[in-house]
Amino acid sequence: MRKRILAAVAVLCVAALTLGAEGVKRGGVLKATSNTQGVLVRNFNPFSPASLEAANGCIYESLIYFNNVNATANPWLAEKWAWSKDLKSVTFTIRKGVKFNDGSPMTVDDVYFSLMLGQSNKALDTSGIWAEGLQSVKVAGDTVTCTFANVNVTALEKFGNLYIVPKAIWSKVADPVNFTNGDNPVGTGPFMLDPASFGEQSYKVLRNPLYWQKAPDGQPLPYIDAVQYMTTTNEQVGFNLISNAYDWANYLVTNIDDYVKADPANHKYWFGQGNLVYLYMNNLKAPFDNVNVRKAIAMGISQRDITRKMVPSPVPADQSAVKSNFAEIAKQGLAKYAIKHDVNGAKKLLESQGYRLNGQGIYEKDGQALSFKVVVPADWTDWVGAAQTVSSQLKDIGVEAIVSQETWPDPFQSNLELGNTDMAFNIGATGSNPYFEFNRLLNSTNFAPIGTRNHAYWNMRYKNADIDANLAAYRRELSPAKQKEYMSAIVEQFMKDTPAVPLFFNPNWYEYNTTTFVGWPSEENPYAWPSTVGMQKEPILLNVHLK
Repeated sequence: MRKRILAAVAVLCVAALTLGAEGVKRGGVLKATSNTQGVLVRNFNPFSPASLEAANGCIYESLIYFNNVNATANPWLAEKWAWSKDLKSVTFTIRKGVKFNDGSPMTVDDVYFSLMLGQSNKALDTSGIWAEGLQSVKVAGDTVTCTFANVNVTALEKFGNLYIVPKAIWSKVADPVNFTNGDNPVGTGPFMLDPASFGEQSYKVLRNPLYWQKAPDGQPLPYIDAVQYMTTTNEQVGFNLISNAYDWANYLVTNIDDYVKADPANHKYWFGQGNLVYLYMNNLKAPFDNVNVRKAIAMGISQRDITRKMVPSPVPADQSAVKSNFAEIAKQGLAKYAIKHDVNGAKKLLESQGYRLNGQGIYEKDGQALSFKVVVPADWTDWVGAAQTVSSQLKDIGVEAIVSQETWPDPFQSNLELGNTDMAFNIGATGSNPYFEFNRLLNSTNFAPIGTRNHAYWNMRYKNADIDANLAAYRRELSPAKQKEYMSAIVEQFMKDTPAVPLFFNPNWYEYNTTTFVGWPSEENPYAWPSTVGMQKEPILLNVHLK
């Protein structure tokens, strides 16, 4: 069968992204905050939601590395892959010469075994490959072929979360779901656990001397000797950062300016655009079933004024809901349907729909005033403050938005899923690329009428046949240029219909210190997404080195 070969087939040496072949200092113990607060529990099971962050991306690796900054798939334990002509099968060529940290070779049998774990036990399908529609897995020589029920080339990203474990060890584990794997986890990654270091507040992973990737100078990676993970709290992290207790942290630091001022040359941060917070409108309820009312509400909101009042200030969104690194796909939609803060324009638009101001300064029509509750999770202080700002802004255009705090997850989430709200503050997962974001947000398979649970956490109650068609076309297309065309059309339709108002991107908290180590990703050099989760951190840990 003729194969369609993906362009990314070369061995990926991440260090080549930012470093030259000479002058790189090796050694040192990098100090990082743990995601876990309080007492650490010794769990390095790559399939467990309770595993510590060093399990995946330090000890265990995946077939590909999917870069969440630019949405590119990169070879890792698979050195290349190819899609079949019908785009239902993808064949991975497994890299030769890779060893587990106990010295045993990683083979195609280990990959097959790791894949099949999720078929018989959904709890082990943590990558979501089987849930995506994987039907069969076949091995031939050094290749593994995965066949899906339907065409969906976006399923490739799932393999970036498929962690390869040694069959010789895991085939003997009676209960792989609850196995803590805490004594001597065996993986292919650049680090291995130092068992003697483990305590209630910290632990250490050491450089794996058998690691397969090489630096540009031909010497083994990583450059650093070890990573020490340490617990902290929201209250302690700011002080500890200022006192150089950490080289890398992923925490909300409210006194971030104090951290920078303590050592401007070395104390750095990059709060990248994370998940997007929307003002959701229930499109199946009047008056939100009127697109011009929705647009008027959007015109009444100034995202920049909202974020200016938040500390630290997140990045304001525009009506396209697209992150800045994918701004190209939003140009066409913004040229046609960009909505800017315009109080007088919003009033005129409402009046064109027959609304008139009543004695309380609120627009109404046929006895129904534009007065609604805006629900927000109770005690989420940053969101509550933002909702109060939105309420004040909408008052200026004659719309009464009463902020109502509800306990999360119930009744807040249940009411959203059933459509029992008018307007709500809630999140939309942006994921690694706009397809992920809009497929989850707009795909009509998530649609449900009011009163029927939609098993999602928004209440837009919106669907569009053209958007569905473009999402489906995207899943059938390997060409990045064509995919951009489909996404551009989706974004344009979203802006035209204005089913929700994008407000701001929740920051991805990331602080780093260049006193001892350099080579960090930054806003100026975003070679990797600075997250401690899964494979996202591995290129960073392979790139940083002594100053």
